[in-house]
Amino acid sequence: MELPQGRQRIHAHCWVDWDQQGIWQNQQFVPLPLRTLRLLACLMQHENQVVSHSLLFTVGWDEARSRWDLQTHIHRLRLAIELDPHHPQWLVTRHGSGYLLHRESWLQHA
Repeated sequence: MELPQGRQRIHAHCWVDWDQQGIWQNQQFVPLPLRTLRLLACLMQHENQVVSHSLLFTVGWDEARSRWDLQTHIHRLRLAIELDPHHPQWLVTRHGSGYLLHRESWLQHA
């Protein structure tokens, strides 16, 4: 999956900077691995929808991986975008289904 270009807002205090390959939150930059950014791009492409584990595996890896690998990258994303990663409100788990990236409707056009 090719990454978008430029910047996109995730929520009021958080932007993804595709060109610098990381997240800006509260004026602090958090670099992210390319695989983690690919997963974020997929989640943003399907914002406010549950994205299945199988689709995320397809985007993130060429070879079969464990669910633990996926959870590790989701954890990295939560550390970067959530105000409280232990109680996520933007990137939530839908047990048995996948993950959902919430974005407010006003942010979709920002």
